[in-house]
Amino acid sequence: MLADRPSETVTTALKKWTMQPGLSEHALVEALGVYQSHEAVAPELLARLGRATNWNARAYAASVVGACADRLADPLALLRPLVADEHSRVRLQAVVACTYVARPEAMEVAAIAADFPADKFVTYALNQAVFALKPQWLPAFKVGKLNLENKPSRLGLLIRADGTPDTLNALREQVNSSTITGARRETFLNLLAEVGNTNDLARLLDARTFTTGPNHDAAQQARVLPTLAGTARVRNVRPAGDLVAALRPLIESPNDELRAEAIKLAGVWKLETFRPVTEAAALDGNASEKTRRAAVDALASLGGDASKTTLSRLSTEGPPSIQSAAIAALCGLDLNAAARLAGDSFARLSDETALGEIFTAFLQRQGGAAALAKVLASAARQKQAAEVGLRVMNTGGRRNKELAVILTDAANFNGAGKSMTQAETVAFVAEINTDGDANRGERIFRNPGLGCVACHSVNGQGGNIGPDLSALGTAQPVDFIIGAILEPQKEIKEGYVSISVTTKDGEEYQGYQVRETSDELVLRDVLQNKEVRLRRDTIKERKQNGSVMPNGLADTLTREEFRDLVRFLSELGKPK
Repeated sequence: MLADRPSETVTTALKKWTMQPGLSEHALVEALGVYQSHEAVAPELLARLGRATNWNARAYAASVVGACADRLADPLALLRPLVADEHSRVRLQAVVACTYVARPEAMEVAAIAADFPADKFVTYALNQAVFALKPQWLPAFKVGKLNLENKPSRLGLLIRADGTPDTLNALREQVNSSTITGARRETFLNLLAEVGNTNDLARLLDARTFTTGPNHDAAQQARVLPTLAGTARVRNVRPAGDLVAALRPLIESPNDELRAEAIKLAGVWKLETFRPVTEAAALDGNASEKTRRAAVDALASLGGDASKTTLSRLSTEGPPSIQSAAIAALCGLDLNAAARLAGDSFARLSDETALGEIFTAFLQRQGGAAALAKVLASAARQKQAAEVGLRVMNTGGRRNKELAVILTDAANFNGAGKSMTQAETVAFVAEINTDGDANRGERIFRNPGLGCVACHSVNGQGGNIGPDLSALGTAQPVDFIIGAILEPQKEIKEGYVSISVTTKDGEEYQGYQVRETSDELVLRDVLQNKEVRLRRDTIKERKQNGSVMPNGLADTLTREEFRDLVRFLSELGKPK
């Protein structure tokens, strides 16, 4: 009915009506729809709905900004927070809206969404934005005026999505430019290593690429070389030329970081010529820890009985970090032998970093947790190792039931981690309200052993693997919080459904998908807390996992500790 009334009359009345206090977000959405029916612009209303608590309202606001972008004074100011929204549907609509703003800055704003995990719909929208806005962003990129805040994820989006010769040539020109220096040039070099051709990759082995005047930046070259290893694994592409001749001066470099990364590449490229120097470096007690660990990594990549023999020897001698690296490396060559050596090491090692590396290695291998559980079932129980193992499982999102039972028993935990009936939950809520101590609960939450703070952020402190809990107490009742801890798979927040991937060579990964193309899958692995690039043809199995928060997280807590933890969580966001 209002659509048939005079536009000036309706919009004047709407503006007055929407200024009333207490209007619901639903009412504001309907008001914006009426504005649209009259092809009228309402910047203030768009800004309000862009801050709405309901994601549907924010997504609708983003779409309307795109539809009337040519009539808004600054549409990108409205879209900038929406492309970084916590909800993927809002980001999707904001990215699409950016394509209606024919300016280089529109690509800069749309590219912000590349900083966040993307589903197939957001990925498609981002790729289409790259194509649609290319006439605007490419000229700006060529002259160094495209502001991507030196974020590799954003620049990578443009280069990967477009992939045409003119864009790759523009990247090469930026690398060659004398005005591009420091971190920005390093970003360009890393991207060139990721997407360039064999001649581009060969440049990265040449010290002259990293030399300004008489100074060779060996540290920068060392930071770029790992990308070559990723390129070999994902694209099966190596630098042009004689790799042995190119690597030799790097392996002989006095710079420890550069030497270590070059040794790793020798393993990745399976250059048997360097096996003797690699083995010698691994066994050299006078060499740096970085060099020795790199050599251990290279031996694992080279494989074979000779590598197994050396790694078995190193797993029982030398510093803890070398022993743990050797056991971890052996997991990919002989899982059962590695499990036996790991079981022995738990009685010998007290270094928690080394113990954590060992547990992490087994949890990353198909059948690794079962192999370790089999050994530990008949071994003397080591409390410290068990506590470290449980922490790795909790923070890494992996939960093997058999191994968890063994470790929980060894750590002498017999806590509150069991399901509750409805009546038990009601009673526990009453106990929390009367006896729970939020201060003690905060200390439990921040205890690294439980793993909460590694995944969740509260008031800007903590991890970003799971949802931000800063306002949890205002959003959810106490019984919901109890259930979310005891049964984390029951209700999963939008955007936090993880995937698990098993490769054909037995590696296992679990985390959130970052992007996917026809050739590769990129996910942020929770156990390693880093991005992992996988060739799609190396993937054996992929499935949705649900929440990375494992069942049994409260097994390590007493009833009183669990009570205090829930009390702390239930008060988050509430006024003090």
